[in-house]
Amino acid sequence: MPVALQAFGLSDPAAKLYRELLRTPGATDAELTARLGLAAEQLHSSRSELTGLGLLRPSWGDPAALHPVVPELGLAALLARREAELLSQRQEFEQAQAAFGQLRAEAEAERRHTRTEYLIGPDAIRDRLAELGAGTTSQVLVLSPATEPTAAPATVPATEPTAAPTTAPATEPTTAPATAPTGRPGHGPAGTPADALLDESLCAELLHRGVELRTLFVDAVRRHPPVVEYARRLVGLGGSVRTVAALPLRMVVLDRETALLPLDPERADTATVLHGRGPVAALCALFDGLWHSAAPLCHPRGRDPNGMTAQHYALLRILQQGDTDVVAARKLGVSERTVRRLAAEAMEVLGARSRFQAGARATERGWLR
Repeated sequence: MPVALQAFGLSDPAAKLYRELLRTPGATDAELTARLGLAAEQLHSSRSELTGLGLLRPSWGDPAALHPVVPELGLAALLARREAELLSQRQEFEQAQAAFGQLRAEAEAERRHTRTEYLIGPDAIRDRLAELGAGTTSQVLVLSPATEPTAAPATVPATEPTAAPTTAPATEPTTAPATAPTGRPGHGPAGTPADALLDESLCAELLHRGVELRTLFVDAVRRHPPVVEYARRLVGLGGSVRTVAALPLRMVVLDRETALLPLDPERADTATVLHGRGPVAALCALFDGLWHSAAPLCHPRGRDPNGMTAQHYALLRILQQGDTDVVAARKLGVSERTVRRLAAEAMEVLGARSRFQAGARATERGWLR
């Protein structure tokens, strides 16, 4: 099978003509058109093409006639020219690639280190989370101090029980229903609780891509069935969910280098986005410390031998810092009424007549270390 000469820049008619002239240098126009099936115009244009490429030259014996240049000379020159063109194109490509990388790095550095993002409204926050989640490759950390509802659902007692249910399994479940229910009142897309930071669809997409998802709720959500159902579904999809007595703020950290934080701790509809491993490292350390002290969602969180729960201890620490009931309620994820009840229970256990005295006695006993 003849080697294609089009790689040298020859058209198909010119390639046929060059091969034929190498075999029969003295062939007439009539013979060439007959053998190659070319029209007179094609034959003329092909001769001009070959002459321009240096593959035909005037004959030494008859300057009016054209003689084919042997491949060792003609094609070798074309090959060298083609090689030079490719080398030049390669250099241009590498320069363009380097310029692209530099501009991308500069733009990324500008975005990460000098631009502050402010998000207003739940839709803006969730849209930005979805955008950030699409670029996440390894891990997502979530602090979600969900707030206790102002009116308890009909299936939930109006007051928060003092001890966690004892029928829950002792370990974090490995399986759970994988199908998401349809939307319900008080829920976001696909049955996601309104106070959950990440839509269930986004969580499912992250986990499907192999991204590790760790979510921390406050213990109070154990009495809030919609959040418990949502958390169980996350576990069923491959996520990890734990609870802790109190959380300082709402937060999402992606790949340990981007964090979404509230602009105002008292408002869940505002947020800012922080970029960079350095600034986000402290937030990751905060999460890691809380995670190691937390319990899997389905692990009972009852009273200890002192008659206290983790919520009682957390409240005493919060009040010791001088925070108000409003702040304590936000950190514990409960109502102010529940804060007052927990404070009264702690005072009763400690035999104290005031919150100040309760804090002092708890400190004396080493409970607030």
